[in-house]
Amino acid sequence: MCTAINETRGRHIFGRTLDLECSWSERAVITPRYYELKFLHEPTLTKHFALIGIAHVSDGVPLYYDAANEWGLAAAGLNFGKSAKYSASKRCAHNIASFELIPWVLGQCKNVREAAILLENTAICGESFSADLPATPMHWLFGDATGAITAEPLTDGLKVYDNPFGTLTNEPGFDYHLTNVKNYATLTPKAPHNTLCPEIDLPPYSRGMGALGLPGDFSSASRFVRAVFAKTHTLPEVSEANAVNRFFHVMNTVAVPHGCILTDEGAAISTLYTSCVDTESLTYYFSTYDRCEIRSFNLFDAELDSDAIFCRNNF
Repeated sequence: MCTAINETRGRHIFGRTLDLECSWSERAVITPRYYELKFLHEPTLTKHFALIGIAHVSDGVPLYYDAANEWGLAAAGLNFGKSAKYSASKRCAHNIASFELIPWVLGQCKNVREAAILLENTAICGESFSADLPATPMHWLFGDATGAITAEPLTDGLKVYDNPFGTLTNEPGFDYHLTNVKNYATLTPKAPHNTLCPEIDLPPYSRGMGALGLPGDFSSASRFVRAVFAKTHTLPEVSEANAVNRFFHVMNTVAVPHGCILTDEGAAISTLYTSCVDTESLTYYFSTYDRCEIRSFNLFDAELDSDAIFCRNNF
């Protein structure tokens, strides 16, 4: 259960919510250019673009949930539990485990155009990150200041979609969301016009009635529509502080209070964190469920020509 957004109006901000029943001790992590990115089926990248984001770290290896590189290309992985189909054998020019995809793409690509080309020749394999962290079924949102793409591992391989909404949630697949959002094409932040009975005076009795029908539940389809509406109609901001503040307000519309979603086993899901990156300053911002204040760290907090990852412990 997650929502990700690529915002290109006013200022490029990319970010997401992480909605789970438990934390995996994720941390703010910077990966410098000379940290060796090792892959199960591909040659090691001994030099690559520097990365900044949120990751689980095990034995010095970061498992990125979301990240951005020094060129302003960003990515987030979201749960895709029913539809994700990982490749069991090599079928493409490149074969990458699901947990490797974010550093694989961000380590080499400067923008979404380059990312799309690389992804079209990539198969996603189902190996686990560790014994404690089996492969999670995922799909991904990649974005830069020009737009966004969605990558989904399906039965016939990895499919890459242009994503004009710059938004992604969870099941069903992205093609469903593209169709479902059409059901809400008449929503507006303006006062509605009376088309029901034009000959009868039916003035709105409240502001906000143009958005009647905007879904308010926490399903992935509803969060997708709600995020698109909030993202589209909040006013763009040019300054970094205002753009980041605006982003967190948009994400508040899809945040999950603790206990409003329960797993089949009865565990309570909540929005563990909300994060975003300003790709101009390369500053990562985040808030957590128990600490609502927005904190930040910058890519240049670390020595970028180092070969050791840099972790912030105050997540």
